[in-house]
Amino acid sequence: MLSHYHADINPDDDNNSHVAMLRLIGFNKRVLEAGCASGHMSEMLHAQGCSVVGVEIDSTVVQPAVQWLERVIVGDFDDGKLWIDLEGEFFDAILFGDVLEHLKDPLVALRESAKHLGPAGMVVISVPNIAHADVKLALIKGTFPYGETGLLDRTHIFFFTKEGLLDLVKEAGLITTEICRVTVPVFGTEIGVSPNDVNDQVLEAILQDRESETYQFVIKAVRDDGTKSLEGLSAHLIELTDQLHDETRRYEALRTTHEGLAAEFQALAAAHDADQLDLAHLRHQTDLVKRFVPRPLLNFFRKRVNER
Repeated sequence: MLSHYHADINPDDDNNSHVAMLRLIGFNKRVLEAGCASGHMSEMLHAQGCSVVGVEIDSTVVQPAVQWLERVIVGDFDDGKLWIDLEGEFFDAILFGDVLEHLKDPLVALRESAKHLGPAGMVVISVPNIAHADVKLALIKGTFPYGETGLLDRTHIFFFTKEGLLDLVKEAGLITTEICRVTVPVFGTEIGVSPNDVNDQVLEAILQDRESETYQFVIKAVRDDGTKSLEGLSAHLIELTDQLHDETRRYEALRTTHEGLAAEFQALAAAHDADQLDLAHLRHQTDLVKRFVPRPLLNFFRKRVNER
């Protein structure tokens, strides 16, 4: 039985949280995968030469993942007992892919996971962005439409913005060293809002937010060694990432404008070509008239036209 969170992963899709997490983890690592479900990520990690220990709360969906796993632990991060099964074990990467938002206390889970990181270990996290424009537009309508999956999955307990996620990671004794975004345009999510739900001024204001079209955040974090150099490097990397994101948004806006103008130009060119054909047809008709209408009559019509 496949979990309803099971997803096919296209490794060529750069705008995908699974692909981003796989890139951040890399190859030939020992990985603890929280919420391995039926193994869609486990399989890809295995293909990257990783040895994976899976953790899954739902024992009914995990069987398909077993073939890719070193072993599986059926347990709940919120009761803390699964850490007993991992006592003395260390990992190169601990993966929380769309898991933290389902936990009652994600801070405790992150703190405990940090204790099981190897010397150069990392925690890789993916969470949905509650500040996506579509959620804001739904709230303006007075709705908060829970669903089976997505931004408003009905099993979500915590909701994250970028700042909230970074603060949580810092409080857990970790420091963010890389941040990626998965984007979905306004009106493009499962929330179901449409341009008819908002006026242009309100929409423009909402889209001023840098994260208005961020669907998920994917971050890499390492243990905070307490040095100012690492903290400064983290802040600088996040700032550069934000600047790159801003430039990408501007580029996409310019590209959309360019494509619109190009389409208008093509339409005008087609209309011009059609007008030229009509003009050629009229000239041909005029030539026929000149050929068959007696000259005195033509002179009479010309005179009347000039008099007007």
